[in-house]
Amino acid sequence: MICGMEKTVKGYGFFYIFVWQLARIDLPLHCCLKGYDMKRICFLLLATLIAHAASAQVKDTLRVLAIGNSFSEDAVEQYLWELGKEAGVHFIIGNAYRGGWSLIGHWNDARSKAVDTEYRKVTDGKRVNRGKYKLREIITDEPWDVITLQQVSQDAGRPESYEPGLSLMIGYVTALAVDSVRLGFHQTWAYAQDSEHKGFANYNYNQYNMYSSITAAVDKAMHQHRYDLTFYVPSGTAIQNARTTVLANNQTKDKGVNRELTRDGYHLNYTLGRYVVACTWFEVLTGKSAVGMKWRPKGMAKGLANIAQKAAHAAVVSPMAVSPI
Repeated sequence: MICGMEKTVKGYGFFYIFVWQLARIDLPLHCCLKGYDMKRICFLLLATLIAHAASAQVKDTLRVLAIGNSFSEDAVEQYLWELGKEAGVHFIIGNAYRGGWSLIGHWNDARSKAVDTEYRKVTDGKRVNRGKYKLREIITDEPWDVITLQQVSQDAGRPESYEPGLSLMIGYVTALAVDSVRLGFHQTWAYAQDSEHKGFANYNYNQYNMYSSITAAVDKAMHQHRYDLTFYVPSGTAIQNARTTVLANNQTKDKGVNRELTRDGYHLNYTLGRYVVACTWFEVLTGKSAVGMKWRPKGMAKGLANIAQKAAHAAVVSPMAVSPI
């Protein structure tokens, strides 16, 4: 698990329960110590202990904010909350969204106090677009446990494009977030081999060249900011792992487009692609393996879900290299 979770109180020490119940029945402590009305005291104490034992299984809350674009939309707005629910982790998920936005783009918005960032939020499984806000308002809306940054997809494999935006954004987020926040980086995925995205030219229209460039750029950024960025989410490696399997061109019952786990050559397929990445985020954030999770998107066969889970798990174990599944 990459960060501590806030837990609701599970119980009190015996002494605190004792004093608390005394206060509730308005009985002086010295009377109890003399044996006054001890049957009533014992009954109340026993009832309290039973109630606290019954509530021992409480929800852990993990607040996660991604500052990104449509690639963070693909990653965290679908399926992550549901995986957490199955595992007993209560996610509050935010996505500070601007389509096609880069690190320096987000910094320019922050510096100019632009009211242009969409605040998408998932709470109790409900996804709501709360409209456009200043970036600082989104960062300060919750005591986020985790905040992630990412580079725009076409520049994700170009390390020279990361600065000064990454350094500026790290400083900005750190200044506004709670002291206990953990900053991380989202490693995005390479385009489908037949992608028509104009940014694919940066990689000579070669998927593996793009993937290798992204992993190298993220590795460099993590090293340069090793005291600030404490983890990264290897979504790109998880997708590349899955592309070595039947998932790359398989169909689910929704008959959605599946071009190497994308729907248009670069955004993820609505079911398989997004599920692979959600499983990856789930593992990194919770420290729990996604392999064997029962929840899967409607229409996805159990066997395909299992392969997706294994692709995610392998990426978390070996985040900088493709693993055979």
